[in-house]
Amino acid sequence: MWLERLGNVPLFFELWLQHQRRDAYWKHGSVCEDYEAIQCPVYAVGGWTDAYKNAIPRLLERLTVPRKGLIGPWAHGYPHFALPGPQIGFLQEMLRWWDYWLKGIDTGVMDEPMLRAWMTESVQPASHHKALPGRWVAEPLWPPPGMTPQRLFLTDEGLRNEVAHFTARALCSPQTVGKCSGSWVPFGRGHDQADDQREDDARSLVFETPPLDMPVEMLGAAIVTLDVASDKPIANLVVRLCDVRPSGESLRISYGVLNLAHRDGHETPAMLVLGQRYRVRIKLNDAGSVFPAGHKVRLALSTAYWPMIWPSPEKATLLISGGTLDLPVRPPRAADALLPPLPGPESAPPEKPTIIRHGDLRIERIDRIGLELGTESKSRFHIEEDDPLSAVAELRRTQTMSRDDWQIRIETQMRLSCTRNAFLLQGGLRAWEGANEVCRREWDRSIPRDFL
Repeated sequence: MWLERLGNVPLFFELWLQHQRRDAYWKHGSVCEDYEAIQCPVYAVGGWTDAYKNAIPRLLERLTVPRKGLIGPWAHGYPHFALPGPQIGFLQEMLRWWDYWLKGIDTGVMDEPMLRAWMTESVQPASHHKALPGRWVAEPLWPPPGMTPQRLFLTDEGLRNEVAHFTARALCSPQTVGKCSGSWVPFGRGHDQADDQREDDARSLVFETPPLDMPVEMLGAAIVTLDVASDKPIANLVVRLCDVRPSGESLRISYGVLNLAHRDGHETPAMLVLGQRYRVRIKLNDAGSVFPAGHKVRLALSTAYWPMIWPSPEKATLLISGGTLDLPVRPPRAADALLPPLPGPESAPPEKPTIIRHGDLRIERIDRIGLELGTESKSRFHIEEDDPLSAVAELRRTQTMSRDDWQIRIETQMRLSCTRNAFLLQGGLRAWEGANEVCRREWDRSIPRDFL
């Protein structure tokens, strides 16, 4: 069975690259194609530090079945052990949900607000946070009725509350903007979160408010609308929303990305007409964050965000001739302090493996069953400042399993590069049982670029 699987495993990234627009391949697994198809109650749970947080408010807004949402500070992990903390009693909360809907026990879970979310206080930027300060807030419905975004305008003086003169600005970023982006899916255990943004900010087009007179709290998705023109038919536009401390440190609150060839949707991309002005709307990732008094709200624009996104085929210059930022401002409410506390984390005692290291190979030995599991992962991302076609991503992974005299080893590697017209994808897989190589496979593919 193992040999059969090794012989048939696909080069997964090849399949993704064969579907570079929103076609049937992506639609068949997307809830948004038919929210009415969901006919069971839904409890959607996620974390602000995770990449999948936007699903919770989208589901709450569009589903018609009984539903609840919970968004904490967490990265990609279950809330009773995920970082950044604080963790909660996720298993107890799920038990309340299942007892109500499967056993008919009135646990009170549906008497509570539709959404409970962590309102994150400002924190010093870092690539790892053990915990994020803040407090729980709640909304009886989502989106909150009567919520009016606070609109800020791009002006020659920065972000301002009133329309003022704006001189069109050219934007052409170094290809290395994105060094401070962190991982797309942070797991919270290592240094994989967005760090101090100052280096990326310095090489972006930046607009900011004066120091705030009073705190501003946002809950939801900020929206940026821009008037842009491009000198190339394909170009990327990246928007970051940052909290700037009096010391100058810049904390990324949210970001959004738009391939301008996809300005009218991912299903029907179209080349940009050179020099033509377009009005584009970028919805940033949802967030729950506080901008303290004395801090600044910063909007940073760039045409690159490596290695978070692949660069456009040519180095593009955009002309920004105006725009707005709509912040989903949520005034603090006295009722938030009356929310019942969530229980603390509880779970069965976790397995505590013995950690062994052989060079870069990390081995966990589950002593109870004598099984050793080894992993080693390496990644390299390279790009030249002025050459989008120099982008290279390389991933290597080694996995081992052994018990007594039995041992297997699997090594995989993948390399992605590009030309102006194609993605070049190379991959390899080798597997051993003991000292005997039992499988060797190699891939070398050229896949045409499709508006990317």
